[in-house]
Amino acid sequence: MKRIGLVGTYFPGAYEALHENVPQGFELVDALAREDWGKLADCEYLISRLDIDPAIIDATPNVRFWQRWGAGYDHVDLAAWGARGVPVAVCPGVNAGIVAELTVMLILAGYRNLLQINRDLRAGHWPRTEYFGRSFMLRGKTVGIVGLGHIGKRVATLATAFGAKVIYTDIVRMRDEEDRFGYAFVTLPELLAQSDVVTLHCPLDETTRGMIGEAELKAMKPTAMLVNTARGPIVREDALVRALTDGTIATACLDTYEREPLPPDHPLLRLDNVVASAHAGGNTRDNDLNMVRYIYGNIAAFDAGRPLNSPLDVVNADFLPRQA
Repeated sequence: MKRIGLVGTYFPGAYEALHENVPQGFELVDALAREDWGKLADCEYLISRLDIDPAIIDATPNVRFWQRWGAGYDHVDLAAWGARGVPVAVCPGVNAGIVAELTVMLILAGYRNLLQINRDLRAGHWPRTEYFGRSFMLRGKTVGIVGLGHIGKRVATLATAFGAKVIYTDIVRMRDEEDRFGYAFVTLPELLAQSDVVTLHCPLDETTRGMIGEAELKAMKPTAMLVNTARGPIVREDALVRALTDGTIATACLDTYEREPLPPDHPLLRLDNVVASAHAGGNTRDNDLNMVRYIYGNIAAFDAGRPLNSPLDVVNADFLPRQA
């Protein structure tokens, strides 16, 4: 029986789904914590969630395929695993719907001052009209999407349903999306200048790290909102704190941060014009089974020599030995 090593941290529903849906012919081996990694020595497959210590490569000499939970891989040494001949696969698009929903929830909460109203109610106040002058609707606004991938497209669909105009920037121009839905392709400077809401849905790499800094924030409208449900280091937080404090932009809605967990004394948490979540965009119980099915589908396919769920799943293909 072939062994699959399980490492990382999982919510109860995800953990149960992983154990209840193991494909026939495979055994799932719990090695969630580093002190359990000795169990991984005979595993041919690896499943991980969240960032894993790079030393995992030394604890898994027989692993032939590493399947990540979710779509992120910015902390993985792709070259090192490629040199060992181990494909590293992700699950693109499986979290897209729920991250898009969280993105729009954050936008609406920011526009309608939901957190402040809830706080006032709990303090015994009834602020029915107190936030009238700084509450807005999404309809009629321009939503600028940085990265029109799986999540960006879902956000665009939802924003359009609310009556917003969608513009986008991406390293690849999506002419089909433009023709079908009327999205407008613009450069990043144009997007920053035109958008009422700037929402980030690009991966974190050396081209996007620190992409939104002081100059970019100053290029935005003073009434604009910045939303980041992608990766924290895309935004320079020191510059963002200054921009929110001095009125360079109006609001920030954040699910990801440069340092996680976000320290409780972080200045972002002291600002009323910040809506903060805890990198929870991909966490819903009902999506866990979708993720598990995708993960096991890839492992079973690789084991049988069949194509994976998507040709885009393997993210270190450039580092793998070329087939003769």
